[in-house]
Amino acid sequence: MRIQKIISSIWKQSIEEFLIYRATSLITFILAVVFLLIELFVGDIYFSNSENVNWTRNQYFILITFMNSATYIYNFFFVIGHENLVEDILEGELDYNLIRPVYSYWYSIGTHLDIPSIFNLILSLGLLGYYLSLENVGIIGYAIMLINLILTAFLIFLLNQLAVTLSFWVDGLTSLFGMIEDLISYASRPKQIFPMIIQQIFTFVIPVLLASNLPVEMIFHKHNYWLLGYFIMIDILLYYISKLFWNKGIKHYSSAN
Repeated sequence: MRIQKIISSIWKQSIEEFLIYRATSLITFILAVVFLLIELFVGDIYFSNSENVNWTRNQYFILITFMNSATYIYNFFFVIGHENLVEDILEGELDYNLIRPVYSYWYSIGTHLDIPSIFNLILSLGLLGYYLSLENVGIIGYAIMLINLILTAFLIFLLNQLAVTLSFWVDGLTSLFGMIEDLISYASRPKQIFPMIIQQIFTFVIPVLLASNLPVEMIFHKHNYWLLGYFIMIDILLYYISKLFWNKGIKHYSSAN
């Protein structure tokens, strides 16, 4: 019952905020659509004549809409929470979250929903489903895509969560969120266009290229299935590291009171 009340309160508050700032939300949605269309247009030009780096135009469109969908899943659930959490840590206003009878790790970033992101998510998922339907991938292909979508959204969350937690020790890290956003954006490309050393780093160390490329490689190129297991292990490892950082961070936290 307590969880239901918390979830109901989160939805109510988020919808009220959306209605208050609906003009800004509309502009944000339009800009996001424009940027998505630009990415698709660029891909249409790049792949207009033939395959490039062993990718077809439609496979590239699947990659773009897949990464957009994963990003908007993260944005919908956590982006506002992360933005607010940084301010709460730096201004010493985290006390209320820490005394609640729920795990502060999740409560501190899960109390706001970014309602506008759900419209961008619906658009991205719709396009992703359309491009997949052109390939006749079958139910296994859709299952692979769904699993990777969840893993990728979770990876984006974990990278941002680790960045937020560093605010317990270091001020002025807000630019780090922009760097993570740029990193995700740059990773929304076939990995073959990058130098080999970049491919290795961002496949096995900070696996954003692994996240973006793995669904297409598994469905269409029929290889690298073992990397799905590696991806799952990395997400689990980063989750436990982020929890460790959080638990140590709240011990280092200084209240404004």
